[in-house]
Amino acid sequence: MELQPIEHLLEKYDLGKTSLAEEAKLAAFFTQSDVPEHLMHYKILFSYFSEEKHHDFSSPFKINKRQNPLKYLSIAASIVLLFGLILNYNSVSTPHTQDEIFAYNQTKSALELLSNNFNKGTHQLKNLEVFTNALQKGEQNMTYLNTFNTTTNTIFKINK
Repeated sequence: MELQPIEHLLEKYDLGKTSLAEEAKLAAFFTQSDVPEHLMHYKILFSYFSEEKHHDFSSPFKINKRQNPLKYLSIAASIVLLFGLILNYNSVSTPHTQDEIFAYNQTKSALELLSNNFNKGTHQLKNLEVFTNALQKGEQNMTYLNTFNTTTNTIFKINK
């Protein structure tokens, strides 16, 4: 077979534009023993393909399908929520006593105070984060300076 049509088919093959018939022509060409030296890597490639297409892969491992526990958890949560809504809808609302209202208001104010203090602490942590970022940048700059110093000492052969 002439070499020029094969090289043209190889260019098409490299671009992924060959048909199955053209690839069969290439495979037939590379099964011959007299392949030019500059196309030898294609011979290895096509011989690998021809050998491997006869192998069937069967995994010795059995893959168990994992059940999605989140699916069942969401179903159970939906049932509990629905059950709670039904019970709440059917229950008769009793008026609250003055002590219960007072306890509710005290709890509400205590939780608001806790929330405000927590937000103040969180704000101070943001300032600490800015400081930490500045320290890391300084450390990085020191690393660059140490590398420069080491390189300079090596170039000028300065002994300490």
